[in-house]
Order: sequence, then structure tokens, then C-alpha cells
Amino acid sequence: MQLQNLTTCPDLIPTIAQWHFGEWHALFPHKSVEDFAADLRESLQQDGLPQTWLLLDEQNQPAGTASLLLSDMTTNQDLSPWLANIYIHPLQRGKGLGKKVVQHVMNEARQRGLTTIYLFTEDQQAFYEKLGWELHHREFYENHWVAVMQYEFF
Repeated sequence: MQLQNLTTCPDLIPTIAQWHFGEWHALFPHKSVEDFAADLRESLQQDGLPQTWLLLDEQNQPAGTASLLLSDMTTNQDLSPWLANIYIHPLQRGKGLGKKVVQHVMNEARQRGLTTIYLFTEDQQAFYEKLGWELHHREFYENHWVAVMQYEFF
């Protein structure tokens, strides 16, 4: 498995947009599959944010994603940037790949000189806590309770 920037394989955006739509449409009910694709296309810049990385398997097929975004919620606009789009294809889950992609984005954030990054999750708070993330607050977002978490680089 290897991680590559989305800029190296933009032809995979339709597939990834469908994955993200299927996984998170309930949290973003106003977004269509095309909106998810448009968000991914914003990651096709060389520098700056947003950035998206793809986890590719041994046959160079997409197996997962991770992003670093300026904003990920309609609330909490004062918090930035955000770890987001942590997605591992169901056939690849249970192999430690989620940890791999999260740590990759955390390293990217550190290399960019960021001091704090945020994320939100419905049900993976314990997973992120094991990686050093702390609860910032909980809130009711799009009819779901979510944990907004932060990671501070020292």
C-alpha cells in the first residue's frame, strides 16, 4: 500500500466521490455526489489547502483516502484546518490502514508548520484518542451527535 497525492490520479475522483457520498451523505444532506467530486477537485492544487491523498493497493487501485481541509463543518468556522475524508474501502478495513492514512496527514500538517488541526467524528473518538487526539467539544450536527477533536503539535 502506498499513499499518493490526488494530483497524481485525478481520474479516480468519480469513484472516490461516490465512496464519500455513500459514507457521509447523512452528515452533509445538502450535497450531491457531484458536490463531493467538486470538493475533491479543489485538492488538485500543488500547494496550499485543501489536499487529498489516496491509499493505493499493490495493483494501484484506490483503497482509501485522507484530506487536510480548511473547513469541514458549517459550524466551527473559527477552527482550521481539518483532518477529513478518512475512508478505507470496506474490503481493506481491519488492516491498520486508517491509522496509516491519519498519521500521514498529521505528518503533512506538521511539515507545513501547522500548530493545531481538528476533525469531527460520529463514532471513532476512541480511535483518534489512541493517536493522541483530544476532545475539543461535542455537538449535535446535522441530526447526529459528533465529537469535535483537536491535535496540537509541540
